[in-house]
Amino acid sequence: MSGVNFLGSASGLPLNELVTTLVGVERDSKLSRINTAKTKLESSLSGVGRLKSALSAFRDAVTKLSTNELNKRTATVIQPTDNKTYVEASASSRATIANFDIKVQQLASGSRLESTDGTFSSADDVISTTAGTLTFAADDKTFDVEVTAGMTLNELRQAINAKSDNFGVNANIINGGGTVGTKLVLTSDITGDGNDLVISNNNAELNTVSSVAGGLNTATPAQNAIIQIDGITATNSSNTFTNAIQEIELKVLAVTPDGNNARLDIGMDTDATKEKINKFISTYNALVDQVSSLTKPRTLAADGKTVSSEGGALAGDSLPRNIMTQLRGILGGNFEEADEGMSTLYAMGITFTKEGKLEISTSTEFGNDSGQQRFDKALASNYDSIANLFGGEKGLSKTLDNYVKEFTQSGGIIATREQTIRSQISENSKDLEAANRYIASYEETLRKRYTALDSLLGQMNNMASTVTSQLASLPGFKVQSS
Repeated sequence: MSGVNFLGSASGLPLNELVTTLVGVERDSKLSRINTAKTKLESSLSGVGRLKSALSAFRDAVTKLSTNELNKRTATVIQPTDNKTYVEASASSRATIANFDIKVQQLASGSRLESTDGTFSSADDVISTTAGTLTFAADDKTFDVEVTAGMTLNELRQAINAKSDNFGVNANIINGGGTVGTKLVLTSDITGDGNDLVISNNNAELNTVSSVAGGLNTATPAQNAIIQIDGITATNSSNTFTNAIQEIELKVLAVTPDGNNARLDIGMDTDATKEKINKFISTYNALVDQVSSLTKPRTLAADGKTVSSEGGALAGDSLPRNIMTQLRGILGGNFEEADEGMSTLYAMGITFTKEGKLEISTSTEFGNDSGQQRFDKALASNYDSIANLFGGEKGLSKTLDNYVKEFTQSGGIIATREQTIRSQISENSKDLEAANRYIASYEETLRKRYTALDSLLGQMNNMASTVTSQLASLPGFKVQSS
């Protein structure tokens, strides 16, 4: 503001310092409450975000404990020879634990057509002087290739391979020379007995490139895959067998050597189950730690006035404590749809610590099996029962997921809380802007008033000096020193 540095120059009083002091006092009284509220709101928003993040991590771990995730089977194939894969396998969670001997006798393959020896002498031979259509068919799939007048053998090869609706026919040209000449070779990806590639034509000039007209011969027919499972023969039109062994998918890649078959072992994926359960425990314990930090109360020193430690971002907020109370109730409950003897977390070795965390204890101080012993026994003897405890519509996983998503989902409880806090922060910002405008107006008013006062006092001082000077000039008048 212009002239600020000269306030008080007329009167000689420290009016600028006085105004600065008064404005500072007013600013502190007005802004202290607003800034304190802003800090608290921003802290609450951050705290709610951290709570939501911890709940989301816990929910992710919970969803991996569903039945389909938890009781997966391992399908291990011991190949007949090293460095070559003959059989691949996968198993559903309903597959039976068992071992199988797998012999791959024959792979499924598509058919192969070749043009008759000596029909063509080069790839540039014209196949037809007039236009026509070739129709390619295998199984229930078809596509057409339009042959233009004067099209060469090589141009036909390119047209076949370029067709967008080609179902898997590959055209090649082999230049054999001699009596063989140049041969058109076509292979089909459609496998299985009876699914040979058939090529028909509507123009007699195209008979040389038609299997129906006899110009193309079947060099190799399409065939099924043939395997033996523990000596029982199974056939399939493709190299992927679904449910040849119930709930198991087999993919055969090579014929096994005579007398040396592949071995398939279907087992329980206990390592993955352990990992998922331990992740579930660790994320829950991280949630406990996060809530404890967020709700930590502020503590005072011995004098009862000095703050020795600040509280958590959500200290005094009932939301996080209510969430944890409900979660502990769910985790400690009995799930009636689970298998008998495996309907609680305790039955599978998971218990609460005195701090409210989950653990698999190794302690046997009360004479019972430790949590670790119960956990190992459950994995060895009640593997599917563990999945039933967590899985199902009323199992632990579904129950926890339904509860937690009320808080973490879009439009849920926490999202609504965040929206409310952001609205409050927005209002706080408006209050701050209004307060700053008031302070600026207040300072301007003070300066105007004190500028007027300074001017008045300056005039009075000048007048007093003039009067004193005039009196001093009178005969016999003496100014007394103060």
